[in-house]
Parts: sequence; structure tokens; C-alpha cells
Amino acid sequence: MNLSRRRFALALAALPAGCAFRPLPPLRSVAAPAPATPPALRPPALGQRWTYRKYNGYNSALLATEEDEVSALAPYVVIRRRSDASPAILEEHQQPWGQVQREPGWDDVLNYEQAAPLWPADPSPGSRSVHRTHYRIDGESYRYWITQHTTVRGWERVELAGGARLALRVEKFIRLEHRDVSRSETTRRDIVWLAPEIGRWVAREITGEYLRPSAYSVSRGLEDHHRWELLSWS
Repeated sequence: MNLSRRRFALALAALPAGCAFRPLPPLRSVAAPAPATPPALRPPALGQRWTYRKYNGYNSALLATEEDEVSALAPYVVIRRRSDASPAILEEHQQPWGQVQREPGWDDVLNYEQAAPLWPADPSPGSRSVHRTHYRIDGESYRYWITQHTTVRGWERVELAGGARLALRVEKFIRLEHRDVSRSETTRRDIVWLAPEIGRWVAREITGEYLRPSAYSVSRGLEDHHRWELLSWS
């Protein structure tokens, strides 16, 4: 989070209750029983699409409508992301399917040395896993370390604009070395509600925070808080 974003957050906190922006309400979901037979993850195919609304978690603002589309299958699966808020086209890479090699959801695009799983090898509720690797940023050669702790919380029925969806809630707690050397203890939380039959998440929510030590004190900073909610898929 840059200085202007931090000042904005502090200004919001100082506003009277009647004037303050409203944080994004929690995703509407309820616990659901696990399917009798766990569904397999839908395999990728050229032209598959998922359309999402992207929200700001701090003030509930709709930031963009984004479309993810499978544009290549080899040598890795490429998912191209287009947004009505920007002309830039971002790419997500997976190899194999369900293992992310290139991830554009954060402040920088992360290129992992070892692909990070969308969910653990054991997707049963309560399972846990730890994944350690390094990542690089486009145009840089330095290797930054990253550790991802993943917990499968269980099945939930999620209420979305297009109706209710059964999804597996997967929570990730991430610690990483950030390229901003003035930071320390950068941590992130990434929650995905994965629907295996569509091959992707029906909702995803990310947040992050860090410490910034100085000569006399340590301040706390916040990263972006975003949530994506599925509108349609094909």
C-alpha cells in the first residue's frame, strides 16, 4: 500500500459515522454438506470464459468487470484477463491445471519457480498443506521467497448475482519477501470459493498487511482489499 492509500484509509477512519464509506459486506454463504462423490476439477479447453465483478473491500465500490478466458493449452494453460477499467491484458499461467505458475492478482505479477496449488492435493475439509518456493517479478532477476499455508475449510453454498453456487472454501495465509525493502513481515490472506464443475472460483477475496520500521517506531500498512464475484461462465 502506498502513502496516498494509507492517508486515504486514515481519512476514512476519521469521518463521522454517517459520512464514512461502507466496507464491503461479507460474502453471503452458508455451510453445506460435502458431495457424496467429490467432483473433479473441470479440465481446461480453449475459449472457456469466466466473467467477474471486482469490488473494493474498503468502500464497496465496483472497480471493474473482468473476463478471464483460456487462450492456450500448451506449453502451459494461459488465462487472459481483460477489464473494462484498463486496456492492459494480464495473463495467468497454470501447469498442470490447478497449479499456478504466473499469478496477476496482486500488486505485482508473481512468477513462481514451483507452481502454487489452487487447493491441496487432498481437498477434503480440514486438510492442510504448506508450499514454499521463490518468485520473480517481470523484468527482474532477483528471487523473492514466499510461503503459503493452505487450509480447506469445507463446502459452502455461496449467494451470487447469478444464483447460489456450491463451492469449496480454501483459505491461504501467505508470508513473503516483498520487493519494497522498507517493508517487513508482509502477510496476505487469500480466500477462494472453488467450484470444480466450472474449473475456477465463484468468488475470491484478498487482503494484505505489513510493517514498516523506522528509527523511532513501527507503522502498519494495508494492501489492497479486493473481492471478485462470478457473473457468468461458459
